[in-house]
Amino acid sequence: IAQEGGYVNGVMAALLSESGVLGVIGPVEAGDAKLFIDGFLNGAKVTKPDIQTNVIYTGSFGDTALAAEAANTQIAAGADILTGSAQQVVGAIGVAKEKGAKWFGTQSDQSSLAPETVVATQVFDWTDTIKDMIALNKAGTYGGKAYALTLDNGGLKIVFNQEVPADVKA
Repeated sequence: IAQEGGYVNGVMAALLSESGVLGVIGPVEAGDAKLFIDGFLNGAKVTKPDIQTNVIYTGSFGDTALAAEAANTQIAAGADILTGSAQQVVGAIGVAKEKGAKWFGTQSDQSSLAPETVVATQVFDWTDTIKDMIALNKAGTYGGKAYALTLDNGGLKIVFNQEVPADVKA
């Protein structure tokens, strides 16, 4: 459930923002991308009701140039912290690194792209789900079970960059 990690990232972003402006770069306004973004916005607003949140949807999952353009727009509008989702984020993370903004990620650990830029990433951990699917398959059960990855069941994890202050991590 992408909104859970989005919420946690939004809380941390609001606590760390010095400008009071957060920028979001989404691919399309649907699915897990929208859930993550909605969670991020909710977490930020609950933490600091007066924080400004700007959202741009590029309309593309993989256009890194559009994501970079959106990141430049967000930073020009005062954002010191950015987030986003889909394969396009490589472009946005590059801009964040170049301009000195911070980044909160989702899906997989993105810190290798810019260790000094990526603060934390919501990571999907399918390990227990896959193990359960294999066990059910071996027992003769083929489908019929739905899975939800959550922070509570360990399917979602927050991977922190080593530079996250302890009070924000808590």
